[in-house]
Amino acid sequence: MFQNEEKRREEKRREEKRREEKRREEKRREEKRREEKRREEKRREEKRREEKRRREFSMSWRELLPPWLVIVAGLTGIVLLCVSTKDVPMAPLRTKYGIVLDAGPSRTILFIYQWTTSKADKTGVITGCSSCPVQGPGVSSYSDSPQKAGKSLEPCLNWAQKEIPAEQHSQTPLYLGATTSMRQLNLTHPSLSDSLLAALTGTLKSSPFNFQGAQILSRPEEGAFNWVAVNYVLENFFKYDWRGQLVPSRRGMAGVLSMGRTSAQLTSELEEEEQAPKEGVRLQLYGQTHRLHTQQCPCHSTEQLRSRLLSLLIQDQRSARTVSNPCWPLTYSQEVQWQSVHGPCAATDDTGDIPGPKKVFNITGSSNPTACVSLVQSLLNSSSSCSFFRPSLSSGLKPLQTRFLVISEAMDFMRGTVPSPDLGQAVKRLCGMSVKELMRESQASMDTLVDYCTVSAFIFHLSTTGYTLDFDWPAWTAFQKMGDRSSGWTLGYLLSLSSSIPQDSPSFLKGIEPGVWSLLLVLFVVLLMGSFMRISYRVMVRESSSSHRNSSVFDD
Repeated sequence: MFQNEEKRREEKRREEKRREEKRREEKRREEKRREEKRREEKRREEKRREEKRRREFSMSWRELLPPWLVIVAGLTGIVLLCVSTKDVPMAPLRTKYGIVLDAGPSRTILFIYQWTTSKADKTGVITGCSSCPVQGPGVSSYSDSPQKAGKSLEPCLNWAQKEIPAEQHSQTPLYLGATTSMRQLNLTHPSLSDSLLAALTGTLKSSPFNFQGAQILSRPEEGAFNWVAVNYVLENFFKYDWRGQLVPSRRGMAGVLSMGRTSAQLTSELEEEEQAPKEGVRLQLYGQTHRLHTQQCPCHSTEQLRSRLLSLLIQDQRSARTVSNPCWPLTYSQEVQWQSVHGPCAATDDTGDIPGPKKVFNITGSSNPTACVSLVQSLLNSSSSCSFFRPSLSSGLKPLQTRFLVISEAMDFMRGTVPSPDLGQAVKRLCGMSVKELMRESQASMDTLVDYCTVSAFIFHLSTTGYTLDFDWPAWTAFQKMGDRSSGWTLGYLLSLSSSIPQDSPSFLKGIEPGVWSLLLVLFVVLLMGSFMRISYRVMVRESSSSHRNSSVFDD
């Protein structure tokens, strides 16, 4: 009985113990649930705060960005409306090409000129030149076989095709101009000159270039184109300023004295009040009209000066079979017939004792510069002198008072071998050179070199009669910069025709001056930095306030 009672008590204690443990377990579970609930609420609270911070940050950008964008756009628009603009080329202008063939008396030369598509007052601005001498004699020498004249041009035309880009062949104008020998052939045998021009035209038309025609230039035209070329390279039409832009030149125009084998000519611009003669040339260049007149003097060409001088010497020393020539160097001699040197230009008043036409004289050089200069002066002061030495032309026209640039092989030779600021001294030094010295300085034939003394003495005499002659280097240096000193009239010819060559219209953009651009750049940079700093400041203030509230919650 007692044992049963103990047993029941024991079971009762165990039951209470289990109940107590169960209550404790439930209590622990309840505390755990509460803890999890608190954590969940904490996470939700943090999430709400994070979302709130994001909304506040997003709101700050939305609040600040539009006003600043409006301010920047407004200021930019106002500044752009107030700033003046100018046209700026989008890309460098394309280079164009032109070809001119100089069919001269002794040879033919092909010249390639290049220029940009821009023009100055409707006239081209040529920037470079290259040349190809045609093998063989001048075209007039092919009068018996005209087809050979055209065939002789083919090697240089092939060279031009390589020099000029293929895509521009069809747009490259091609011209041919014939001068002295073709003029003479056209006067004596017109049918032969026509056949030659036809043969040349056929060859040039078969080339891929844009053939524009072949013509025989008159003497006034050749002189005028020489005048244009000289004044172009001397920058008398225009010049480049410090910015590289073309501006009108304030210098006057120079005249040109051209000493050729068959004629001497002086080309100058006429005064405005004078009326141009029929043989004059009128050219429109760089927005101005130029009226040019060329005085021609066949009796003062290189060949005629030589013949007249020898004729005078023979008449003065007619009793001697050997005639001394003070204008030729020592040891040089040549036999000449009287009829070869005594022509219309060498007429004399003394007709009583004239040698027979076929009588031969041995002309020997004595190299006496002083006597040569005096002899040339007396020769040119005779009644057969050219109108160069008369105060006015027969037509009553007077050239402008200006300087004249001399185009002469003799003067080119003298500049390179005996340079001197005193022309008279330079002429005497040239006339005193020996045969060896002349041959050492030039590859030209001796028959050509010995006449340089006579030509230079003539030019010196001309300088003493009132003409201002320019013997300086600038023009020839400028011709050299163009690419070829022998370009001569071909440069002026192409310039005069450049107004008819179409000009490409370049594309332009609107631009502003560098100083204004720099100011706008600084303004935009300041606005951007100010906007960025303002926005950064607002964001930092927002984050600081949020952090302060978070720390207050944790402290609680």
